[in-house]
Amino acid sequence: MLKRIVWLVASAAMVLGQSEPCNGHVELCARPYNNVSFACTHNSYSSPPPNALLVLNQENSIEQQLNDGIRAFMLDVVRNKPVATDGTSNIFNTIASWFSRAKNADDPLESVHLCHESCLLIDKGPLVDSLTVIREFMDANPREIITFIIENVSGFSPTDLQPSFEQSGIASYAFAPEFAPESSHSGYKWPTLNELIAQNTRLVVFMDDKADVTLVPYILPEWEYVVEIPYANVNPVTEFPCNQDRPYDGVPRDLVVMNHFVYNRATLAGKNIDTPISAKQVEEHAYNSLDSLDKHWQTCRSVWGNRVLNFVTLDFYNIGDSGIFKLVDQINGVST
Repeated sequence: MLKRIVWLVASAAMVLGQSEPCNGHVELCARPYNNVSFACTHNSYSSPPPNALLVLNQENSIEQQLNDGIRAFMLDVVRNKPVATDGTSNIFNTIASWFSRAKNADDPLESVHLCHESCLLIDKGPLVDSLTVIREFMDANPREIITFIIENVSGFSPTDLQPSFEQSGIASYAFAPEFAPESSHSGYKWPTLNELIAQNTRLVVFMDDKADVTLVPYILPEWEYVVEIPYANVNPVTEFPCNQDRPYDGVPRDLVVMNHFVYNRATLAGKNIDTPISAKQVEEHAYNSLDSLDKHWQTCRSVWGNRVLNFVTLDFYNIGDSGIFKLVDQINGVST
């Protein structure tokens, strides 16, 4: 009841005139969530340390990304299995670490990690740790909307992720829609940014597999609400595509992910092996420049018309001329 009263008061204030910004711009406050574009990072957690790994997608930490203006995060959740260490510690520490991880293998707070496909490649630690960092940012910035797009690599139940959301305190910000999934997969009445702020439900969470709102109402099934354009773009790219890739049914949804990142591809025994391109390659090809992003947007407009591209997604977003933030502002029709 109290939350409803707060929402009514905030709505009345909005009618009288909006003075405080939403995600940095007053103009965005009255727009529905699905009519706003957000700067997004691909594999947001995949940053140094360690350096020089082939699986790195970012140079900056999630905390720095937040401070720079990133508002949507692609996160891979992987089951942390007990494995040997990298050999930098002595045998006794290695054995102790193995047993510690084996003991905690069934503890959701310890077993759900942010890793790239496998925690042997890169392990950025328990999900709860990164969620705590983001929750602290949300505490300090009460007019910012954040989105997660979670890749459920290990096929977790949403109840496996729930303890990390609860323990970090970020669950209190999570948006649980009143609308139920429809066979049309579109046309939902999304709240405006101002309404999300007024109700303090400023975190929207999507997961690609095994989301079940009857179990955890704020972890939403991605493919019910979101489409992605092709992500397997192989270096060098002369023109980024914008056709609907996933889901493969060709039915539009309310939200669109514009994947604007590139892989290096090697073929071994007839199998393609894709790895992220380096920050140096991104710079050399100017993939993150406003010019490259704007060309991609124009291609998308020929496919999607005037629909908003909701999540402009990059590797190494900080490389270039701040193109990601300039394009997001252009899509939103606000000044940079």
